Amino acid sequence: MAIDSVRGPSRRSSAGSNRGGCLVDSESDLEKLRNAVEDGDVNRSLALAKLLRSNVSRMDETILVATGFLEGGAPLDALKLLESLAGAPVASDLSQNRAQELEQLRKVRLAEALYATGDPRGALDSVESVTPAGAQEASDREYFIGLCQDHLGELALAEAHFERAAQLDPLRNPPIPSISEREAHLLVSEVIEELPEVLRKSLAEVPVMIEDLPDRKLIEETRGEVHPDTLGLYSGINLVDRSHLEVGGIGEIPTGASIRIYRRNLERICQDREELRSEIRITLLHEFGHHLGLDEDDVDRLGLS
Repeated sequence: MAIDSVRGPSRRSSAGSNRGGCLVDSESDLEKLRNAVEDGDVNRSLALAKLLRSNVSRMDETILVATGFLEGGAPLDALKLLESLAGAPVASDLSQNRAQELEQLRKVRLAEALYATGDPRGALDSVESVTPAGAQEASDREYFIGLCQDHLGELALAEAHFERAAQLDPLRNPPIPSISEREAHLLVSEVIEELPEVLRKSLAEVPVMIEDLPDRKLIEETRGEVHPDTLGLYSGINLVDRSHLEVGGIGEIPTGASIRIYRRNLERICQDREELRSEIRITLLHEFGHHLGLDEDDVDRLGLS
């Protein structure tokens, strides 16, 4: 029951039923969902979770659908499903061991959903009630507790749990490299200087802020749209939308744009300082792409994801 928030290279009834005119083969679609989650296929996981949400009743199936929502970036939907399972009767065909295993998995997924929707305290309470099996699960649990503590403002506690995670499984959760705020600012300046002049001019009006983590209030308000592990965030009116407004007769307007780079989240996805420097650069260019009016597919095609 490994927790999915661990670090990795740059971050988831056979008879069928008829719902809304769409024939759903639940058994087949559940297997497709399981494969999509294992493959890290965000869009397919979300689409299948939406399709299956009203067609599952068993605890294992419901947890899988919730996992699909988590993988697909819809943690609030996952949270509602997982909370609906609390205190639900255990299926008569499940052994006691299997029922306990599923309840442990539900608590893990619940912790992930609470964390993603801005409730690190609730996530901490849920994951601390889980008993890990083996060093890998123990490492993942320690790492996740570190994430929760960090968002609760307990940096010393967070670092202690991250160190413990690395000791338990250094390959899965290796030591976290760090970069000072000053170094991050210098790197941002270097990246901007490397841009073509026309792009530098466009970026001149966009303040770039280095912050440790996304603001908890923002995470809570967006209910998972802004994830606690977000690497960077662009906000404001992009240049394409501004040009449309100006053509529409509103006149020249400021973009109110800004870019935020989240230093500690970037540290946690990297294996060493060189990779960290590279990821800061990629994140800045990614968010700048949004200022130019590019969507996620555009920035992916340009290699800025």
